[in-house]
Amino acid sequence: MEAVKTFNSELYSLNDYKPPISKAKMTQITKAAIKAIKFYKHVVQSVEKFIQKCKPEYKVPGLYVIDSIVRQSRHQFGQDKDVFAPRFSNNIINTFQNLYRCPGDDKSKIVRVLNLWQKNNVFKSEIIQPLLDMAAGIPPPVVTPVLPSTAAAVSNTPGTPATPVTPANVVQGIPDPWIAQITNTDTLAAVAQILQSPQGQQLQQLVQSLHVQQQKPQPSLLQALDAGLVVQLQALTAQLTAAAAASNSLNPLEQSVSLSKKLMDRFDFGEENLQNEDSKKDTPQILQNIYSSKI
Repeated sequence: MEAVKTFNSELYSLNDYKPPISKAKMTQITKAAIKAIKFYKHVVQSVEKFIQKCKPEYKVPGLYVIDSIVRQSRHQFGQDKDVFAPRFSNNIINTFQNLYRCPGDDKSKIVRVLNLWQKNNVFKSEIIQPLLDMAAGIPPPVVTPVLPSTAAAVSNTPGTPATPVTPANVVQGIPDPWIAQITNTDTLAAVAQILQSPQGQQLQQLVQSLHVQQQKPQPSLLQALDAGLVVQLQALTAQLTAAAAASNSLNPLEQSVSLSKKLMDRFDFGEENLQNEDSKKDTPQILQNIYSSKI
């Protein structure tokens, strides 16, 4: 990591020089970056952070640092083994958004570097073209990353990138009452920039996941229950319904009479029953008299 510290020291010493920066100073910074190639990710991050935080007049010198490091790496190690250009391309949109905060007269210098990159195939055309569009005030497209859990639901081909979020797509996704309030291109650019941020991408992922969940069929309660249990519940419901209907069909007087009759049937000790019991008791005495007379 000592090589990274040396590079950072050389890089931030640019603030001690008044632009334009000499070729000798650029050579020193480039050599320090190549010596720290084992930590190329740290080198790239340091340059990106410098461009983000430096004063406007140092934006273009920061771009010249990128150009010098990439050209030297490609010349020294070959295009196929260059690690700096692919690493710079990962965050190149944000880097150039910071670069375009330079003084207005310096924007032509940025465009000139982009044209040289395109001519020498330093970066692919699909990477450089949005950067050139930014110089004309056209906001860059935002590509939403595809989640592994929702890739199959969004597309039949796994890993297919989602539709880029451009100002036109942003307008299509906004409710009609709001469109009249967002007619300014600067406002659309601001919306697109918000969607490009990590928080905006997380919001798009949540909305996409919610949309996928809403498309899935939700099982009903009867589908979730066991078939036998459903039959039992239906039979019990029918019995309770029939009992309730029969009970409601009787008026209060009939229900009272019916209840009294049931009670009398169970606990009726009238004269007829007493006579029957007395006759049963007298039967042995009569038989005994008849038997005695015969003897």
